[in-house]
Amino acid sequence: MTTLTIGLLSDTHIPHRLKRLPDAVLNALAGVDLILHAGDVDDPATLGPLRAIAPVHAVRGNVHLQDLSDGGAMLPSVVELRLAGLRVVLTHGHRPGLLGFCLKGRDMVAQRLGLTDNGHLNRRTVWRLVRLYPEADVIVFGHSHRAHIERVEHTLLVNPGAVCPTRGERPTVARLRLGAGRPQVEIIPLPTPLTFDVSRLTSHTTRR
Repeated sequence: MTTLTIGLLSDTHIPHRLKRLPDAVLNALAGVDLILHAGDVDDPATLGPLRAIAPVHAVRGNVHLQDLSDGGAMLPSVVELRLAGLRVVLTHGHRPGLLGFCLKGRDMVAQRLGLTDNGHLNRRTVWRLVRLYPEADVIVFGHSHRAHIERVEHTLLVNPGAVCPTRGERPTVARLRLGAGRPQVEIIPLPTPLTFDVSRLTSHTTRR
């Protein structure tokens, strides 16, 4: 059976919150066979350095009014792949449309009040995604800016975390290995500080 090493990343937010893709990301993903970007690319042109490493699949993220960003709306909302004999789903993980926008606002208020955190958002997203994609073997998502790995019955769910620095969360990417037994995931912390636009970071609280 074919063995694949897949680079995973999400929430790069270039050029609104990061000026460019940090070298540490490219180093962490060097040598992979495929790269999956789980949304909030913002400017798809910034995927070029990743494509120099391996083929890239990327999905759109959510709207960020504070950045005047549509999250990469020209990208697909979901990508479904067959890799090493497994069904892999790539999606950002947010709820789309007006409902999702309203829920994002509610979550932002709740987080500011200390009533929730990114871990809670991950758990809530996991259960929604396994209902949406019951046949998936692996689901890759982002959105929360916190890395997360969880298995629900036969489905492995992976959030590689965010490349964009966020208060309270260390930037991370991940490597996923498929084809040799059960899928294996390695979360890779990125060194801080990264190259980023300080003016955007200092006014930024985790967006959902």
